[in-house]
Amino acid sequence: MTETSGGRRAAPRRRTSDTLSYIPPVREPRFSMKALRAAGVSGLFLAWLAGFAVATTSVVAVGFPDRYARYGAAVLAVVFTAGVARRSGGRSTLWSVLVALLSTIALLTEWAWAMAGASVVTATFGAVLAVLITRPASRVSSVVREYAIALLMATSAAVAVAAWNAPVVHQRYYILVLVAAFATIFGIVWGLGAGLHGLGRRGVTLIVGGAAVLAVLLVYSTFVRTYGSPELVNAIDETVVWLRDTIGGVPRPTEVLIGFPALVWGISTRSNRRQGWWMCAFGVVGTSVMATGLASPNADVTYVALSTLYSAVLGLGLGLLVRKLDPGTTSRSGRRAARREDADAYVRAEPPRFAALK
Repeated sequence: MTETSGGRRAAPRRRTSDTLSYIPPVREPRFSMKALRAAGVSGLFLAWLAGFAVATTSVVAVGFPDRYARYGAAVLAVVFTAGVARRSGGRSTLWSVLVALLSTIALLTEWAWAMAGASVVTATFGAVLAVLITRPASRVSSVVREYAIALLMATSAAVAVAAWNAPVVHQRYYILVLVAAFATIFGIVWGLGAGLHGLGRRGVTLIVGGAAVLAVLLVYSTFVRTYGSPELVNAIDETVVWLRDTIGGVPRPTEVLIGFPALVWGISTRSNRRQGWWMCAFGVVGTSVMATGLASPNADVTYVALSTLYSAVLGLGLGLLVRKLDPGTTSRSGRRAARREDADAYVRAEPPRFAALK
C-alpha cells in the first residue's frame, strides 16, 4: 500500500490474476443446434415411415378407405419436399409449408387440379430425393446398398402417387414429371459446383450421348404409337403380351439403358470426383419412371412391380459393367483430382446422408 502526497493512502492495486481467475457461471443452452438437427432428421424419417405405411394401403387390400391413403401421400409429399430442400441447401421450411398447403387443399376439396398438382409434386420430389439421398461408394457392395436405398425411396414415391389417385393422362403426366425432375436435379447438381470441367472429352461425350439416347427413346416410342405401321405396332404389342404372360412383367428400356446404369455409375464415380453427380442426374430417369408407374388408376400393381424388378436387376448389371469398364476421366485436371495412392480405399468426402450437400 502506498501513500500519496496529500497524506492519503492509495487503494491497493488489484492483481491481474485475481480478475482473470473469476469467470461468472454461464448456463448452457437447453438444446444445442446439433441436437435440434438430429431431432428434425429423426422426425422426417418417422414421418416418412408413417406416410409410407399409410399410403401403402392404396395398393394393398387392408380395408382402409381411400382418403386415409391420401393422408399418407400428403405426408410423403411434405417429407420429399423438405428432404430435397435440405439436401440442396434451400429453404426447407418455406417449400414444405407451400406443399403442405397444396396437399391440404387437395385433401379437403378433391379438386382435380389440386389432386393432379399434388401428385406431380410428390412424384417429382420423390424421384429427385431418391438420387440425392445416395452416398458415394467405391466397393460393389456399397454401390448396391446405395442403389437399393434409392429404389426404396422411389418406391415410396410410387405408392404415394397411387394413393393420390389423381385424374391424369399417364403419358402426359410421365413427361411432365420427367421434365420437372430433370430441371430440378440439373439445377441442384450445377449449384453443387459439379461443372463440366474435369469430365474430359470422353465424359462429355457419354453424357451428351445419354441425353440423345433418352430423347430418341421418348420420341421414337411416341412416334411409333402414333404414326407407326400396324404391323410394327402389332409386333411390339405381341412381344409385350408374351413377356407379360411368361414372366409377369416387361423391363422398361429407359430404366434399363439409361436411368439405373447412370445411377450406379454415378454413385461409384462420386467416390473419386464430384463430376459423378452428372451421371447421377441421369439416374432421375429411372426414379421418375418408378414414381409414375402407378399413376394410372387402371395400373396392375403386380405387373408394375415385376417390371420394375426386372428393370432394376438388368440396370444394375449394366451399371456395374460400365463401372468396371470406366477408365476414369481423360482430362488433365480430372486425372489430378482422381489420382490417389490407394484408389480402392479412398472415398471422396461428402456431407452425411441427411445433411446439406453445400
